[in-house]
Amino acid sequence: MKYLFFFVFLAFIGCNKTKVESENLETKKVPYKEFLVSINKKSEEEKKKYLFTFINYDVPNYWASTPWSFNGTSREPQKGTIACGYFVTNTLTDFGFDINRTYLAQQASSVMIKKLCKDIKYFSKRQDLDKYILTKDKNQVYIVGLDFHTGFITRENKDTYFIHSNYIKNKGVVKELTQTSQALNASKTFMIGTLNY
Repeated sequence: MKYLFFFVFLAFIGCNKTKVESENLETKKVPYKEFLVSINKKSEEEKKKYLFTFINYDVPNYWASTPWSFNGTSREPQKGTIACGYFVTNTLTDFGFDINRTYLAQQASSVMIKKLCKDIKYFSKRQDLDKYILTKDKNQVYIVGLDFHTGFITRENKDTYFIHSNYIKNKGVVKELTQTSQALNASKTFMIGTLNY
């Protein structure tokens, strides 16, 4: 009986320790600029492998809820505002893409896609866009151009996400399922390309 109590006590301490450690990990997020230094220390091969993680997880985690505005050009998450084109080009520049981010952010999304992507496709139905992505390899990053908007699309298993600076109600940066994205579903045209690094 004494030993049983001892093991229960140890298990309780272990559970609480794990909980505290996980909470600390969440609250100890590395500042964005420091995080970018660690990214840019990676070799080109490491960066190529890390690109999906950066766009699909890191960018939304840092930039989430940074407000949208038509003239937004923020270079740092949670400070100022960010337009959709600048959101794409600024984060790609942060990762290490050697691009004219200001020029590309101010052009039609087709210009940016033709400059940065391969395997470019056009669709007139969002469902066809989803079907196309699901035929491609997982863990790919795409840039999508809509009637008047742009952002990233990623695929995790069978789920596809639209990561963008959402103009609807100036909501700002979000990661949302393509199926339920108001901005994506409002478009009549879709141009998509696989991001080339």
